[in-house]
Amino acid sequence: MKLTRNFVLPLASLFFGLLLIPRSALAGTADCPSEPNQNVPIASGDLFAGTNCTLNTPGDVDSFVFSANSGDVYSFFAGINTGSQNMCLTLYNPSAAQIFSGCTNLADDNETFTVMTDQTLTTTGSYTMVITELTEGAVNYGASLERLYPVPPDAQKLSLGTVVAGSVTSPADEPAYTFAGVTTGTYQLSATAASGSPQNLCMTVYSPSGSSAGSGCTNIFFGSLYTVQIDFTPPVAGSYMVLVYEDPGGFMRGSETPINYTLEASCLVGVCTQTYPPCTLKNAASYASGTLTMDFTVGNNVATTWNAWLTDQNTITNLFSLSQPITVPPVTITKTTTLSPEGTVGVLSTLTTPTKGIFCSSYVQINTGKP
Repeated sequence: MKLTRNFVLPLASLFFGLLLIPRSALAGTADCPSEPNQNVPIASGDLFAGTNCTLNTPGDVDSFVFSANSGDVYSFFAGINTGSQNMCLTLYNPSAAQIFSGCTNLADDNETFTVMTDQTLTTTGSYTMVITELTEGAVNYGASLERLYPVPPDAQKLSLGTVVAGSVTSPADEPAYTFAGVTTGTYQLSATAASGSPQNLCMTVYSPSGSSAGSGCTNIFFGSLYTVQIDFTPPVAGSYMVLVYEDPGGFMRGSETPINYTLEASCLVGVCTQTYPPCTLKNAASYASGTLTMDFTVGNNVATTWNAWLTDQNTITNLFSLSQPITVPPVTITKTTTLSPEGTVGVLSTLTTPTKGIFCSSYVQINTGKP
């Protein structure tokens, strides 16, 4: 395996795609490090693809690590660029326990050259993605991950009625977009692959909780259908995500040739827009059986830092401090912490910016019972 973040991509086709279609997620694109190198840091929106991302033997282990919180939802991709051997993606939690394993399948006509999975993570800590192959031989691959919940800062904002252009640069590439959805409207997402594309284009829409709200692919080989459309009415208001990616299976292998496309969100019927306050922070906190549950409603029209503290008698304890990307409309985010009975405690939370200071705040009191 192999990487460097200050680099010039060695793949001519990938470099062409970068020049043609700039997008925020590509800021995390890199070749793999030179061997031997394992536990390579990876973050939401990062794509590792290049000549160094190569497996040569079944014992050639390439691994990537990232930090996540309990309750986060992630999408994981790994795909074959070139090679005739199958490759596998395995995920390990912070305790080194395996939580997922899957492999490509090049054995039949409807071959699958991508491993992809959405996972809800249940433990806070460091997770590991391991890439391996099943038989000896050179396999060049790509690997990426994208956070689905909470909405990641690398996702490009998609406005109603505005056409954006993009490019899927490898089988593991998954450009991410976000748009505000409300329950009073029915939306249509349309992704159109450029004429002459080397492979079908797929799209999945995710709800604010990270669950799938619909998916589909083009059919360019049978029917010459270069557009995939997904219609849906949001069950809840919030930030919806769209991932665009190469068809993981079919009658044509994946390749490093970019799939150029256009993407558009439209309002089919009803009212699809709504005005929201610049900052929202509410906390419907509850306590039971030693667990303090905080159901936050969070919304902000600028990027902020989200902080929370527990106030208990004469002490103040920091619960968390994390980046909160633009979140319009507001979404529900649940946080929990273990707490023994301490009488009445308080939770103070703030959204802050370097220029505004405290953008908005919330303070609630909760009775946890007698110590």
